[in-house]
Amino acid sequence: MRQTFFKIIINTVSVFIVAWMLSDIHLENATTAILVAVVLALFNTFLRPILVALTFPITAVTMGLFLLVINAGMVMLAGIIIPGFEVASFWTAFWFSILMSIVSFFLGLPEKIRQQQIVFKRTTVESPFFGEKTWESGPQSFQDAEIVEDEEDK
Repeated sequence: MRQTFFKIIINTVSVFIVAWMLSDIHLENATTAILVAVVLALFNTFLRPILVALTFPITAVTMGLFLLVINAGMVMLAGIIIPGFEVASFWTAFWFSILMSIVSFFLGLPEKIRQQQIVFKRTTVESPFFGEKTWESGPQSFQDAEIVEDEEDK
């Protein structure tokens, strides 16, 4: 529940930022931005898998680039459904979907980092000068590190 709420907040802020960046997107107020974030989340959950399955041949031929068209179509559909959210053209919706993905990624990055903690393994080594075993301060490479997920988020 907490993760869903956090994602809605991130997407709402992303809608605000991208609507500010693109002049052809009209966003009426904060309630509209929240509604856009919720509707796009619902579209991505329920409508997108159906559209991806139906358009699989063209998606395969275009090596996945047709997914950008599906995303733009969902943004246009949200613009039709939601009062106060206007999208001027298909290309505006296209760029809106790309920029929103980028902005959402960077806004959500601190939470993703917080959810995965890197734990370093300690090893013992012989000291070349004293001949006794000492602890190293950390791994020699990232291959020696383990990623542990936070138990409270599960």
